Amino acid sequence: MEPQQIPTPTAGELEYYEKWWSKLSSDWKKAFNEVMLRQSDTSDMPIDVIHSLHHSPALRFVGPTGPYPNMSFELSNLTGLIGLKKVEILVVNFHQVADLRMLAELPQIKSLFVNNNRIQSLDGVEHLSNLQELYCQMNHINSLKPLEKLTHLHTLYCNHNSIASLEGITEAHAAQLNNFYCQPNEGLMDNACLKFEQTIGIRCRKA
Repeated sequence: MEPQQIPTPTAGELEYYEKWWSKLSSDWKKAFNEVMLRQSDTSDMPIDVIHSLHHSPALRFVGPTGPYPNMSFELSNLTGLIGLKKVEILVVNFHQVADLRMLAELPQIKSLFVNNNRIQSLDGVEHLSNLQELYCQMNHINSLKPLEKLTHLHTLYCNHNSIASLEGITEAHAAQLNNFYCQPNEGLMDNACLKFEQTIGIRCRKA
């Protein structure tokens, strides 16, 4: 199968790209340059590369302590992702990100990898109605309630957080959620998992 051809940018798109780039923080300019061009600076990115970036279905930002890193520093926020309407697979792991609310701007995401950050809440993820995979292990998350309506999930890694209750995962998830890794978790007891399995019908797996 031949790769999908990216359409030639319109005059309106070119104007938008220039404004989009000018509003990015220096950290995000450096991040995109490292990921797209393998150069560690904040210089202006060629317009054709920005066009390609805005049509990419998958983006990967792995911090320097992660496996196969493609960045030399850690990001602290997700603000640079606003406007990237084509990305369906997003990897932002081994960073210092604490807030996911910016993801509300990207409802098309199907696979999200935000493990090994400083995330305290899944607020924002509830807007990802197409989400099928979520890897949010190794954070500081204390609630799964934002996932309550995300019934297309088939894979969820939320182990090694501060979760003490599985509220938010319901019987409506049972048909799809075959890979639910919620143990170990601070405060989540074995008897609570057993009761959940018997009531909801989803196996609590240990990673």
